[in-house]
Amino acid sequence: MSSIHLSSDDRSTMQSHLSELGKRLTSVTILAVILTIIWSFSIDIVLNNILTRLDPCDGICVNIFSPDEWAATRWFAAAIMGLLTTAPYAITQAYSFSAPGLLPSERRGFLLWMFAVWILSIISLWLTIMHLIPNLFAWGHTFTEGTRLTGRYDAAEMLRICLSVAWSIVLILAASMVVSIAGRSRLLWAGNSGWWRFRVHGMMVMLLWVSIPSALPGVMISLTIMSVSIVEFVGFFYFRAQAPSGHGLQDIFDSDGGIHRVLYADCSCCGTTPSITPLKGMGVANFNSVCRSSKEQDKLLDLTKRYNVTNLVFSGCLIESLPSNFVESLEFLGIEIKSLNIAHLTTIRTDMNDVDLHLAMASLIDPWSVASSCEKISQIAKKYTVETIYYSDKIPFGFQLKSSEGWITGLNDSQVRLLSNSGINLIPYSN
Repeated sequence: MSSIHLSSDDRSTMQSHLSELGKRLTSVTILAVILTIIWSFSIDIVLNNILTRLDPCDGICVNIFSPDEWAATRWFAAAIMGLLTTAPYAITQAYSFSAPGLLPSERRGFLLWMFAVWILSIISLWLTIMHLIPNLFAWGHTFTEGTRLTGRYDAAEMLRICLSVAWSIVLILAASMVVSIAGRSRLLWAGNSGWWRFRVHGMMVMLLWVSIPSALPGVMISLTIMSVSIVEFVGFFYFRAQAPSGHGLQDIFDSDGGIHRVLYADCSCCGTTPSITPLKGMGVANFNSVCRSSKEQDKLLDLTKRYNVTNLVFSGCLIESLPSNFVESLEFLGIEIKSLNIAHLTTIRTDMNDVDLHLAMASLIDPWSVASSCEKISQIAKKYTVETIYYSDKIPFGFQLKSSEGWITGLNDSQVRLLSNSGINLIPYSN
């Protein structure tokens, strides 16, 4: 398995996905072309207003030196307007295609990012064209006034510079929004900052170099340095943040100094599994029926990925009862999974004593040491006046315990040896 499988994933072939993508891209392209043609009838009015703002002279010093370049610029401007007005439809198509393969937090972040970039693009184009570039041209024109030369400016070139700067600002805003949303969603932290940097900076710089005219190398270098610097500034704290914490998760060190983050999936199993207090340092997430609900499975996958969970402990759900794709997704994330099998533990006595549930929690090892596990088991046995503890790899069918007896599933040899030496009467059970 090379990826995470969500409940919304279909098992269609790559060809069917490509076919669907092609249909959506075709519909977006057709709409963009239609709107571009519509905008072409009124683009002269738009460009005239823009050039009026860009003209740095008291009179008129903006000219068209190359009619073919002006025609290309005119259609390019119409295409930009067409793309901006197509954006809402393109966003819905992109989200509909991508959502089934995204985790819940990724879906929210992706949708927020697309709408934010669209709105910020419109704002950046307006501010760049109407304020930033006119002021820069006016400042540059002052150097011409003292030379007794008459300034003459190419309208097409002015618009290309204007659009290049505006596009660069859009890319910077888009990259900054990616970093900001990922950081606030706890998807970005120091442990995966390299992964995010490589993709955000790489995509942004590539699009900058492709879009900026080769005749403007100084602009290209300046914008590249500026864009990378701004994104790094926006993501300064996110790129250096500690692993996200939530649901009570704490870093737990094993005997070798390794760091573990253990999440306890407290699933009621449709009301059949009682809740118990987890061990210190464990995070807790509550569910109703993980094994049956695909939404809860996706939610759990989202939590484990966002919070860098290394160990996952289920309360009542048997590992065998969970969908294979869900288990494989957890294994792909490098998560070790266990189950306390509390739902079955509640069936081995009639006195409503919950000592077996606490024994199951206390018997957990990795990252806890065998010694600490045995100490917790001894404390629980003393608290509940348990004289005898039965153990085996499986809970036998029809087995019933007395009030002075307890059960633990899956004790290893080291635990058995230490518990026996501590004076606890351990009895292996076999059918």
